[in-house]
Amino acid sequence: MLLQAKINYDIAKLAPVVSTKSFQSHMKIYTQHESNYVNANEDIPFNKAGSFLHQLYFENIREVRQNNLPMGKCADIIQMRYGSWQNFVKTYLETVQKLQGSGWVFMNTSGYLNIIPNNRIVDHVAFVVDFFEHAYYLDYGSDRIKYAEDHLSIMNWDVVNQRILLSNEKKKAKHL
Repeated sequence: MLLQAKINYDIAKLAPVVSTKSFQSHMKIYTQHESNYVNANEDIPFNKAGSFLHQLYFENIREVRQNNLPMGKCADIIQMRYGSWQNFVKTYLETVQKLQGSGWVFMNTSGYLNIIPNNRIVDHVAFVVDFFEHAYYLDYGSDRIKYAEDHLSIMNWDVVNQRILLSNEKKKAKHL
C-alpha cells in the first residue's frame, strides 16, 4: 500500500488558486486511485502511478504566498538551467501548452521540465502539477495556462528543495 499524502496546510488557504470544493473533489480522485491499486481493481499500473503522482502533488503544495519564489538548491538549478525565473516560467508554460489532453507537468531534480501524458511513475521528481481536468476545471474552466501560472503561488519550494537534496544524496551514495 502506498502512503497517504501528507497534507500539512489549511486547504481553505489554497484559495483562490484551488477552492476547497475543488480540493476535496481532487482528493476523492486520489483516494480512488489508491483504493483501486490496493484492491487490485481495474488498471493496476495506472492506479498505482495515479496514487503515487497525487501523493507527490499534494505534498508539494501549500497555502497561497505572494511572490512565492524558489530558494536554495532549487533556485540555483533554475538559474543554471534557465538563466532566470522569468525564463523558467516561460518554459514551464510552454511545456504546459505542449500537453495534449490530460496529464502531468513535472520538474525533475536536475531542473528539466517534462510531461507525463497519462499516469506513470517517474524518478527524481522535484515537483509535479496535475493537469487532469479534476485538478483545475471547477476553478478555471478550460484555462489551464491561468491555472499553471497561479499554481506557482502554492508551490512548496521547501519540499522541492528536500526532494532535490535527497536525490543528490542517493546519487552520491550510489557512486560510492
